[in-house]
Amino acid sequence: MSIYDKAADKAKEQLDAISPSMCYAKWAQVSMHLTNGMTHSCYHPPTHKIPLKELENNITALHNTEEKKEQRRQMLKGERPEGCSYCWKIEDTGARSDRVYRSGEYWAQESKEDILDAGAGGNINPRYVEVNFNQACNFKCSYCSPHLSNSWEKEIKEFGPYDIVEGEHNNLASLKQKELMPLKVAQADNPYVTAFWKWWPEMYKTLQVFRMTGGEPLMDSNTFKVLDYVYANPNKNLELSITSNMCPPKQALFDKFIDMVKKLDTVEYGAEVYVQDPFDGSDWRGWEHFIVGSDMKEYHNSELPVIEKQDIKNTFPEGMGPCLEEGDNTYNYLYTYNDKAYKNFSLFCSLDGWGQQAEYMRNGLNFEQAWNNVHKFLDNTEHTSISFINTFNVLSLTSFKEFLEGILELRKIWSKPNQIKMGWEKPHQRIWFDIPLLRAPHWQCIQILPEHYCEYMEEAIEFMKQNEADEENIDYTGFKDFEIDKAIRNLDWMKEGAKLTQEELNKSRANFYKFFNQHDARRGTDFLATFPEMGDWYNICEQAEALI
Repeated sequence: MSIYDKAADKAKEQLDAISPSMCYAKWAQVSMHLTNGMTHSCYHPPTHKIPLKELENNITALHNTEEKKEQRRQMLKGERPEGCSYCWKIEDTGARSDRVYRSGEYWAQESKEDILDAGAGGNINPRYVEVNFNQACNFKCSYCSPHLSNSWEKEIKEFGPYDIVEGEHNNLASLKQKELMPLKVAQADNPYVTAFWKWWPEMYKTLQVFRMTGGEPLMDSNTFKVLDYVYANPNKNLELSITSNMCPPKQALFDKFIDMVKKLDTVEYGAEVYVQDPFDGSDWRGWEHFIVGSDMKEYHNSELPVIEKQDIKNTFPEGMGPCLEEGDNTYNYLYTYNDKAYKNFSLFCSLDGWGQQAEYMRNGLNFEQAWNNVHKFLDNTEHTSISFINTFNVLSLTSFKEFLEGILELRKIWSKPNQIKMGWEKPHQRIWFDIPLLRAPHWQCIQILPEHYCEYMEEAIEFMKQNEADEENIDYTGFKDFEIDKAIRNLDWMKEGAKLTQEELNKSRANFYKFFNQHDARRGTDFLATFPEMGDWYNICEQAEALI
């Protein structure tokens, strides 16, 4: 059993002791969309509006809305909130859902006492926060929307919404009616951004995971404002991260970002060093017998070394500051040293496939530029990692094995042995990936594919098993058992599509054909040229469109 599963088992016992529908993420995690004033706990439930009246009296309503408190009440009573249907559907198949996995993660576990204290009606500071400050983005990903990308908004204004079966897709009027479009105000006048910065210093004190998303966060000044704040206020418990498309409109933005991360890696700390026993100032003889120590809790929880029976002159010749005699033959020196401002820094890179197919799914992507920036980031930073997010959809499937080969290539370059050769004292896994399932729009959900497409997934899973990590020797090269489990989960989910009615399949397949036909016409792309192996699929969808 993987560590991931063991943590989930532990969490399951805790949750069941409270209620059969309990989920720590409903309290400890939040995604805040400050562009339009929407919020939800994790990314599975739909967003809901943050009422300005609630925010006026309670800035934590960016997370602790009355609607979310009602959902918490339902969970404590053993009821299933409707918005959490993603997890309920998975659990009804007999599998573990993210409700359990999320609740087993360290940030959720460390907040469980605060969760119980808050109950349904109390306010709580989240430990895991995702935030997007605006919709600025130079991409038009196929499954995205104008409220998350101003490039999408520009296209819809030029060509209108996409014509699909029984309606329109990405209709600006509809998005405005649902209050999903960004507020038409300057950021300085956005009440949600203002509330965030008012709450930020208090929220930051207990924050363990902070992730900036978009849009493209490197196109937003608030991103760099956060990084400056962390530099000025180091938090050694913080997992800091950014989700980037790795291709901002100007390469200078990515280079500025790398320089900022390098700066965060070398924050200068000051610490007092106490030297005991007499020193007559004539020479350094006898210093090797003294003990140097400090209270590391006073210095951002940094692991300042405690030097025992070593020559202080040789150990700290440049770091030693002025000596102050404290009396009783005790001397106080100022010692300075460099360390990172956070626990870890993660760069999340959205990449749903490989090569030209990845570019097709994420319109605006230059795959070569993105891959070069991946290497540039890894080459120029140290206490960092990259996690690739493959939003797993119909178009991800045929290049999934190539995607995995790319992960394996990076892991071999940045594996533990290579990190040791570079002199790293504490090697760590620098290359991660996840494959969350796309559920909407439904015409890109893998459940609508014919059964024989499962072979692509089965081949990829076999490749992962052939390159499984040696957990006993802490292998950073191969695939983790829980990563293989997630791929198997996606395959199982894909097979659940057999339960869909022919009517449901026809509608989704017809929408696939209609959407990507218009996609190609508007954007100058060519589905069949990019996905020649999916010609039979395209014909199936074209035939379904003719039946509707």
